[in-house]
Amino acid sequence: MRWRASVVCAVALFSSVAWGNPAVTPAQPGGARLAVGFDEEGELRGALCRAATCSVAGARALGLPLELRARRSSARLTLVPLGGKRHAVHVWVPREESGRAWEALVVASATTPKALFAGETGYLTGPEGERRGPVIQVSSALPDGSRRVVVGEALENMSLCGRPAVMSPTVLSPKELELRPAKVQRLSVEERDAAAMAEVTVLADDAPAGLPLLRATAASSAARNPAALTDGDLETSWAEGRGGEGRGEFVLMLAPPEVPLSAFELTVRPPTQDVPNGAAPRRFWLALQGALFRVDMPEDAWRFPGRRYRVALPRQVASDCVALVLDDAYTQSPKAEVTLSELRAESDFDLSNLEGLVGAMAGGGERAQAASAILRGLGERGEAAVAAGYERLDEQGKRLALDVMDHAPCERSAAVYVKALLSDVEAHRIHAERRIGRCGALAAPHLTAALDTSDASHGRAALALASVAPAEAVDVLATRLARAADAAEADAAQGSSVKAPGTQAPSKRSAELTQRHERQIERQAKQSPKQTLKNAARRRELREALTRAAQAPVAAPRVRAVLGSEQLSAAARVELIRAFAGSSSARREVTTQVLALATPEASFRQRYLLVEPLAALQVSSPDARRVLARFISEDTSHHLRAHAARSVTHPKAFQGVLLTALSDPEVRVREAAAGALGSAEAGFAEAKLIERLQKDRWPLVRTTAADSLTELPRSPRVDAALAEALQDSSSHVRRKAVLGLGARGAQRYAKLLEARLDDPDERPDVRAASAMALGRMCAAGSAGILTRYAVRLANPHADPELRGVASSALLGLTRLGPRDLRSRLRPFFDEGVPPPARRAAESALKAPRGCP
Repeated sequence: MRWRASVVCAVALFSSVAWGNPAVTPAQPGGARLAVGFDEEGELRGALCRAATCSVAGARALGLPLELRARRSSARLTLVPLGGKRHAVHVWVPREESGRAWEALVVASATTPKALFAGETGYLTGPEGERRGPVIQVSSALPDGSRRVVVGEALENMSLCGRPAVMSPTVLSPKELELRPAKVQRLSVEERDAAAMAEVTVLADDAPAGLPLLRATAASSAARNPAALTDGDLETSWAEGRGGEGRGEFVLMLAPPEVPLSAFELTVRPPTQDVPNGAAPRRFWLALQGALFRVDMPEDAWRFPGRRYRVALPRQVASDCVALVLDDAYTQSPKAEVTLSELRAESDFDLSNLEGLVGAMAGGGERAQAASAILRGLGERGEAAVAAGYERLDEQGKRLALDVMDHAPCERSAAVYVKALLSDVEAHRIHAERRIGRCGALAAPHLTAALDTSDASHGRAALALASVAPAEAVDVLATRLARAADAAEADAAQGSSVKAPGTQAPSKRSAELTQRHERQIERQAKQSPKQTLKNAARRRELREALTRAAQAPVAAPRVRAVLGSEQLSAAARVELIRAFAGSSSARREVTTQVLALATPEASFRQRYLLVEPLAALQVSSPDARRVLARFISEDTSHHLRAHAARSVTHPKAFQGVLLTALSDPEVRVREAAAGALGSAEAGFAEAKLIERLQKDRWPLVRTTAADSLTELPRSPRVDAALAEALQDSSSHVRRKAVLGLGARGAQRYAKLLEARLDDPDERPDVRAASAMALGRMCAAGSAGILTRYAVRLANPHADPELRGVASSALLGLTRLGPRDLRSRLRPFFDEGVPPPARRAAESALKAPRGCP
């Protein structure tokens, strides 16, 4: 509240009266004195009196709000000399809200006190940052001892670069004792007297133009738009709107705070544009943050249209604000409008070497930030230079360059954003990702070109293209995916003399051929793993990008067109189907293509890759479910049977084939089928899963069976089977059985879990799982054994192998939440307990109870 501070400083210099006594002026012309004060009830009153003593009791009330009477002890009554033996009384009563007050300006009329202003002051209306409200300012003493009183409006977003600036000012006239509109010099006398002098010289016609760093945002008055002062067009101009010499009128401009300003370039009169009533300033002020400069023009610039003047400052100043304040003019005509055509700034950078200016952004220091601000101010020239030199900058320089390009249109910025998107620097990539979307189709050509660059950035370019131009992306990405698919197919077939089974029905001979084909593919992959992995990664990235593009409704026609193309190979169709399987707009076309390609005669690779889209269609397409079921039950490759079984998400729809697969001769198929049955809707598989848990000779299958049984609906048979599995020879199976009993809340088997926890011959991971499971099943009777193991965590000398068991016991005990938990955990707060253990106990005490 800078303007409030100025008022306080001003009133402190002249006579103020304590609230308990009225403020009484000396005798005014006519002999009466003005008295203003508070009565016993706290009402503010004013009186004119000619007697030796002056009382306000029963005098005229001046309108103080009732709620402010209680704050009269904080009020200030100030006598203000106006000159000519006249005085006013300034009343200031603060409100509780910071910066708000009730104020009155009282003078003596012929017969009665008169309040020229009485009301709230401060920022009263408007949103934060744009608030406004009335203000009273009292100047410092003039040479004759009088003071000037100004009443106007304060705007939160309008100041002279930090100095108070009263808008729509009215001045108290000493003769008339009225408020009259007036031209007011907003700069204080003290600051003007201390201002440094700027040197003004005439610029040669061929001298380079200054920098367009300034942007005019507002003016105290305007006969013409203040933005014209910094628009780069010498034929447009700003003129103050008060007339005469324009004293005190100002234009407010934003400046880049990073750039130290050394001089300004001023054009007063437009070269050819006729400006009626235009006039040139004789003297004006340049106000910056913390600095004020006086500018005396050497000649009447209105006589020299288009002439430019250089205003050199005595020192460089960095400021985010520049205010040009008028003072005097070369004419005193009341019709004159002091006019200025253009104001530009200067710095010490060489603008003839834009490449060097771009290079100066390297390092990101203060000078680099100044160079960045100048390049922003240069507009198209600067943006083009930054785009050309972007790749030669270091990391910090590129960060500043991206800030410059944020102000450029997409025709210039899109290429730079794409380069940043491909960068190894995460901050640059994030910057580009957030902004490239606004460029839309304008970024598409640059992103398309980036698809053929390094593999590290290929995926980012593909995803960005799919986001900003989905319809165009479908064609571009589909073409590249088809090419990559054909290359992968060729790599898989290279060197292989044996092909997948042909058109004959599956047989023992065809199964042998399939297995030999698979082994040869594996050998080929081992021979050139880098190229194979590179191709696979690129295809995956392209599929992900196509999936994203296909989600946009605008891309739907292109998706259908691509899928309907007759020029695609089978391998390419498979990859595209994988990409578009989740697209609702092309589901019919995808389904048709899948069913056409997923035949028993197709190659192993083709059948294997089609499992993914078949899985995506299993809910919506009965035909897709039929083909997937055939893959699970009939395919000659156990790798494919297992892959198909793992892809099932709705086991009830595949009940028969999954139950059959649980008895498949291949362990991986049985394991995949068991995993697919881990669902609450797979209660039909209870008996077969129990059979696998009890009888399968592979721990892998038994472990998965225990996992899936955990997910089945409540059943004593399932709980009993998991309890029996606690004796399994594999610790992996035992651990899954323990966790399954805990998850199912099978409290009847709590003692068996306590035995596992307390068995010194059991593996630590199984013991830890037992502790967790006891808490999970809310076995309240197990609090004792859990406490016994939990407190071992507080012992720094405990067996390191049992720390995991102790931690799990503490977690299990925390979930149980016994009422005496604090006393059970008391050992954690003894001296010498490791801090991590103490913090774990503190967390346990704060955790909510997990069991009813």
